[in-house]
Amino acid sequence: MPLEFGSHIILPGDPVEDAHASRKKYVDDKIAAKPSLGTGSPAAVAGTASAGNATTAAPFNHVHNYSFFATAPADLATTATVGVATLPARGDHVHKFPTASQIGAASTTDLTNHTSSTIVHLPAVSASDANKVLTAGAPNAAPTWQPAQTGVTLGTAAGTAVGTAANGISGTAAKEDHAHSYGFDTTAPAAVNTTAAVGAASMPARRDHVHAYTFYATAPTALGTAAVGTASLPARGDHVHPMPSLSQLVSSTWHGTVTGNGTLTSLPVTHDLNSQELDVHVWTNTTPPKRIYTDHTPTGANTLTVDFAIAPSSTSSYIVRVVKWG
Repeated sequence: MPLEFGSHIILPGDPVEDAHASRKKYVDDKIAAKPSLGTGSPAAVAGTASAGNATTAAPFNHVHNYSFFATAPADLATTATVGVATLPARGDHVHKFPTASQIGAASTTDLTNHTSSTIVHLPAVSASDANKVLTAGAPNAAPTWQPAQTGVTLGTAAGTAVGTAANGISGTAAKEDHAHSYGFDTTAPAAVNTTAAVGAASMPARRDHVHAYTFYATAPTALGTAAVGTASLPARGDHVHPMPSLSQLVSSTWHGTVTGNGTLTSLPVTHDLNSQELDVHVWTNTTPPKRIYTDHTPTGANTLTVDFAIAPSSTSSYIVRVVKWG
């Protein structure tokens, strides 16, 4: 029989057709399989989680209570530990206050007044510690007995000249306004040299000191082959090299002519000066002669070629002078 609610919702009654009855049974079976709500109190919170094996469901507003650690708190220790308990401690738990002996005091009086009835608690005093004073050591380290400072007397000697640094062995102290003098080097400065040196003197030089020149003392050599030289001393500004003799000049010079052939650009010359260190000068064999600037190539100790940019013609003749350097 249909059920009517108000004027709008009508639920049908039990089905009379087989198909409808089958659907109703399926729905009823599913509803019957749902768990029912439990009625017992939830277990206390535990240190280890568990899935549980109950067949009823808990109401959504259920509450678990704490299960607190029931053993009295341990005494304070020198080393902190995390602990292994699986239960929480109560918020108002109390650890026992340490005794005087646990923190290194001989008695409670020693702890509060830092003294006993007969002694002050200081490092042990041996026979060698007489007239010593207690001196703080490194941070967090115990103080030790150290010799007392007796002070020093002021010295009356003038400060020594500046020199080599030294710790000194004097048993007296210098006055705070003492002054050290400069100890100047009294040796004349060495002559200027080509090799620099740091020096080994321990005294400073005066700022107006002067170094002397040491000049090269050997007479200049005769003209010859150009060379840089190996002397380590400078020459005097008015030095003079000896003039070469006429025979020296003649024996160092060759003079002759060469003629082109219209083909060669390098014309051979035999000078017999037995050297390849030469100056070569070329002029046209005309009146007046004109200087020609050419290159030259030594081909032996006594031969060379005069090198033209264009091969001279067979009618072109040139004057050649070859001068040996030394």
